Amino acid sequence: MIKNKPPTVTAARKLAPLATNAMLLSPVQIFDGWPLPVKKIVFSLIAAALLTTLLMQFLPAEQLRIPAEIPAAERAQNRLLNFERIANFRDLGGYPTTDGRQIKWGVLYRSGTLAHATDADIEGISQLGLSTMVDFRSGAEKSEEPDRLPEPPGFTIVEIPTLDDGNKMVADIMDRIESGDFGDMQPNRMMIEANRQFATTFTPQYREFMRTLQQAEGAPILWHCSAGKDRAGFAAAILLRILGVPQEIVVQDYMASKQHALNARRTQLLLLRVFKGEEAADKLGVLMGVEEAWIRAAFDEIDSAWGSFDNYVREGLDLSRADVEKMRHQLLTDPA
Repeated sequence: MIKNKPPTVTAARKLAPLATNAMLLSPVQIFDGWPLPVKKIVFSLIAAALLTTLLMQFLPAEQLRIPAEIPAAERAQNRLLNFERIANFRDLGGYPTTDGRQIKWGVLYRSGTLAHATDADIEGISQLGLSTMVDFRSGAEKSEEPDRLPEPPGFTIVEIPTLDDGNKMVADIMDRIESGDFGDMQPNRMMIEANRQFATTFTPQYREFMRTLQQAEGAPILWHCSAGKDRAGFAAAILLRILGVPQEIVVQDYMASKQHALNARRTQLLLLRVFKGEEAADKLGVLMGVEEAWIRAAFDEIDSAWGSFDNYVREGLDLSRADVEKMRHQLLTDPA
C-alpha cells in the first residue's frame, strides 16, 4: 500500500513557478507523489479538461473580435480579446495621453502564455498582423510549456528571460512547497520586492524590451509572460507612462489583470485548496493575482533608485528624448 506522503522535490520544484510566475501547470505536475486515490481524482479532472479541450477543437469557434477592426465605440469594452484558451490577451489601444492624443488600436498587445492556444486561437493570432512577439518567460517555463504559434509564425520572436529560476523569491517558494511551511510567508511583501527588482535588477531586460519595441517601428507587437500580469504587466506600465498615459490609468490597466488571471486559475486554486490546505491556497492565490501596491512599489523604486521616471527612461532604458518622441509619433494618434 502506498503511504500518504508529501509531494516529491520534483513536484515542489514544478509548483513553485506556478505560484511565483503564475504558470499554468497540469495537476499531474503539481501533485506528483500523492497517494493513488488522490491521483485517480486528479486524473479524472485532467480527463474532463482534456475532453473539454478536444470538444473546443471541433465546435465552431466564436469569431474573434479584434478591437481595431470593430466600430470605435465598441473597442474599449472589447479590449480583452475573446480567445478560447489564451488568458489576459489585451489591446492597449485607446488609452488617453496627457497631450490629448491616444494610443493606436491594434499595435500594442499584452498577454498570458500562448501554450494552451487552440487551433482557432492560433488562427486568430495570425490575423493580428504581428511583427514581433516578446516572451519574458524563463527557459524552464518555455521548456515546460512551449507557446503554440502559427507555423511559420510570420513574426519575429524575441526571448527576454526575466525573473528566472535563479531568483531568490523563486527559491524561497520552492523551499516552502518542499517543506510545507507557509506559516510566515508574506505574499504581498514578496511581490512588492519582485516589482522593485523589475525596476532595478531587471533593468537590462526591460531595456532590451524597449529596444525591440523601437525596432518594430510602430508595427503590431505582442509581449507576454505566463499570466501576463507581472513581467508583462510591468512592461506595459512603463511603456504606457513613456507614451504619456496618466499614471492612474496605468494603474487601472495593471489592475485589470487581477480578475482575468484568477479566472484562468480557478482549477489550480481549487486543487491547491483541496490538496495543500487553506493556508497554502490563500497565500499562493495572492501570488496569482495582482495588487495596486505592487506596481506602485515599482514606481516608488524607480524614483528612489533613479531619481525620477525621466532619469530611469534616459539612463536605465537608454531612451533619448528623440527616441521617446519617435515612439509617440508611431504609437499615438488623435482621438477618433
